[in-house]
Amino acid sequence: MIKPLSIQVALVLMSSYAVLPLAQAQSANTTYSKQTKASQYSLSDLAGKDILDLPNSDDIATTTAKNTNAAIGLPEFVALSLQQSPQMRQARAQFETAEAREGVTRADLLPTASIRVARGPETSVSTVAQIPTTGTSKHTYKTKSFRLTQPLINVPAFKEFDSSRQSKDASALRLQSMREVTALNAARATIDLAVARITLNFSDAQLEQLNKILSYLEARTLAGASSQADLERARTRSLAARQTRLEQQTNYRNAMFEINRLTGLMPETLQLPFLQMLPALPEDKQQIRQLIKDQNYDLLALRKDVNAQKTTVAGEYSKYLPVLGASLEKDTTENVRGVNSSWTDTRALAVMTWNFSLGGREYYSAQQAAAELRNREAKLDDETQRISQATEADIALLQATSVRLEAAEAEQASALAVVEAVEEQLKSGRMGSLLEALDASDRLFGARFRLTQALGQQMKAHAQLLSRLGLLSEIQTHSKL
Repeated sequence: MIKPLSIQVALVLMSSYAVLPLAQAQSANTTYSKQTKASQYSLSDLAGKDILDLPNSDDIATTTAKNTNAAIGLPEFVALSLQQSPQMRQARAQFETAEAREGVTRADLLPTASIRVARGPETSVSTVAQIPTTGTSKHTYKTKSFRLTQPLINVPAFKEFDSSRQSKDASALRLQSMREVTALNAARATIDLAVARITLNFSDAQLEQLNKILSYLEARTLAGASSQADLERARTRSLAARQTRLEQQTNYRNAMFEINRLTGLMPETLQLPFLQMLPALPEDKQQIRQLIKDQNYDLLALRKDVNAQKTTVAGEYSKYLPVLGASLEKDTTENVRGVNSSWTDTRALAVMTWNFSLGGREYYSAQQAAAELRNREAKLDDETQRISQATEADIALLQATSVRLEAAEAEQASALAVVEAVEEQLKSGRMGSLLEALDASDRLFGARFRLTQALGQQMKAHAQLLSRLGLLSEIQTHSKL
């Protein structure tokens, strides 16, 4: 069992890590706790060290020493994942698309220039005797036209620009949301890898303990001091422990492959994560709920989508309105309807255009946009309910793990005391109850397994809440890469 002094040393090491300030992502008038109440236990306490070797997945039993200076921790995995993620590239490309569309719609509100130069043979024939053609009927036609137009009142174009601007804002929020999702996936994979590696070590310890009991019984059976039934009972437990180890070995391999998929790296050593490495959460649970409703990137993006669609609906109805603009024009012509000298016309015009479909095109387009608006509003309500439910589950899990950790630690201490007693009995050659010895080994592994799982679930629930608050990806600032 880990001594209290080692726990104190581990906590001192934990406190040396800087905690990310929440003020970077929240409003200045929001009050946060300095740090979430520290957990009494950590994966480092269970493993007995802060850095674990990660044997190659093809040779899990290899435990040769690695260069601990190159240990990679949670901040490094998050940073690598943000660099490698194809989902991040997709979200960035979608944002660039929305940004370009905003530029296109903005251009419809700015001046437009056009230049037309024409030259070619022309044949002019008059059918009115009183207006004969001048000169020859065959000549070279020349014309130059310059137009500079500026829309003054164009409500549909302005509404479209406003809608595209809000859509770009929504795309930017989705890019930030994808950063948080990517960071959360990397955090989960790191925690799962640490849990799988520690659990594999515990499985090895259980198998070693049961093999000692089996060797002890084999020797006693050969000497006639123990029954064959006791020997087979011990062998059954040993084989079951071997199956458990194979299962944990598979979990470890899968965790390694997931880290490799997310980061493109197969690490050799791992800096164990701990709760204090993550940014703090507000102490008030109701404050967490409200902050997630107000500042979650996905919800903010959906609200922007709803506002953009409302603007689109208004823009569709505004197509019934006339469009007003100004135009500066200059036309130069030569040899028009005969041979004549150059003629220049310069104009400054106010132009009104009023177009609408007699078939009701504008009306049906507005109805289509209104239906899409209802769809987006329903999607916003559904996502709000889903995130609220997931938030409640994470908060409940955080509260439950605090109680579970205390119970699991007490269970581990009790089971470890029994296993140590069995070890002493094996050394003296006088073991008491075989069933108690076998059960003690199973209970110790079960207690350690539950304690490790509880620590992992606590960190993952904490990370999920941070991701919904938009704070988890900031942990990459502590990366040493």
